This record gives sequence, structure tokens and C-alpha cells, in this order.
Amino acid sequence: MFIIYVKGQPEYYGIKCLNLLQWLLNLTNEGMVMLKGDGKIISTEEAARLLGVSQQSVRKWCQSGKIRAKTTPGGFYKIEKVELERFRQEFNMPNLDSNEFVLIIEEDKERVKFISGLLEMLDFDIVTASDLISIGIAIGNTSPSFIIAGTNLSKLKLNELLASLSDNNQTKTLSMLIITDRGDNFSELISRYKTERKISVLQEPLDIHQFKKEVENLS
Repeated sequence: MFIIYVKGQPEYYGIKCLNLLQWLLNLTNEGMVMLKGDGKIISTEEAARLLGVSQQSVRKWCQSGKIRAKTTPGGFYKIEKVELERFRQEFNMPNLDSNEFVLIIEEDKERVKFISGLLEMLDFDIVTASDLISIGIAIGNTSPSFIIAGTNLSKLKLNELLASLSDNNQTKTLSMLIITDRGDNFSELISRYKTERKISVLQEPLDIHQFKKEVENLS
């Protein structure tokens, strides 16, 4: 689940579909929208190792609010990986020793769980989304290496997703793996966007070896 915190209001509410993604990416780049939840949780010890500082320094930053951490009932700080990356960028800390992110755009929880398991075995971190708002926030917060998208989203059609991504300079060349259900045919639609981005297509049921091959080709 995504909880969105927005500082301020958009200048108007009639945001066109194709402009919504750009608007959200601008907000995340300015630190006005933050992704909460669904992120990898790490300890202050792990955060200290990634930043190359002492654990005591990380605790002080959590106490002062420079790092937005959650506190367990036992009094320990837990930090989301995306929050640590935000802190690193804001205070010009060293790059985190982290895996690449993959954005999964899918509503089917079982499919998300299955694909996530395959990607984690390949050392990828996962972020999920199912509509333009959560997609914009996820991309702005994690800069994924590529996208894996299903084709049966109730809130977003494949043509709308491809058009929105292509309308934005930050996402127009972002590679994609599209997973279709048996009998679906999106070849004509997909061919329109293959000139500007790398797009692979797999059909359910997924062949694990073919999935691994396509992921390695996109990453």
C-alpha cells in the first residue's frame, strides 16, 4: 500500500493523464512527495555500513529527524532503504551499496509475489505500483532500472501507461518487460513504442528460464 504525503497543492486539479506522471516526478525530485511503505527496511547498523559512518551517528540523525525512521516497541530505529537514499542525496553522502530497483506494475498479488521472488534471487530490489500516481512516486523515489508490467490493470490501460511513459523525458527510454495473459495480443500497440525503448514480452504461464534471460537482457 502507498501512503502519499504532498506538501502543498497542485495549481489546478484538472491534470491531464499524460501530464500527471511529469507532475509527480517533479514533486518527488523536489522532495514534495515521499513514498511510504513497501520499501526494504534496514537497521541502524546496516545503514551505518552503507553510509560508511558509525552506528551512533545514524542514531543521532534518526533522533534529530534528519533520517525519518520508525521506532520499534523495543526502542530500535528501523529505516526504509528509499529514505536512506533520500538522506544520502540531500547531505551528499557516499553512494549506497545497494541493488538495482525494478518497478512491478501489477494488481494481482500472487503474480507480484511470484515475480518479486524471482527478481530477489537475481539480487534486485522491488517496488510496486498499479496506477499513474503510485508509478510516478515510485519512479521518482527509486529510479528503477526497468519496469515489469501486467496488462490487466483495472485503473490503467497498457496504452495509457506506454503513452504516459513516452511523454516524459525521464521515462521515455526506460526498458520494459510486459507480461500478457494467454490469448492477449498487444503486438501492434507495443511495436509503436519499440523505437524509443527496449520492450520484451512474455506470456503467462511464465517460463522461469526465459524470464531470467529477458531480465538479464533489460538490466
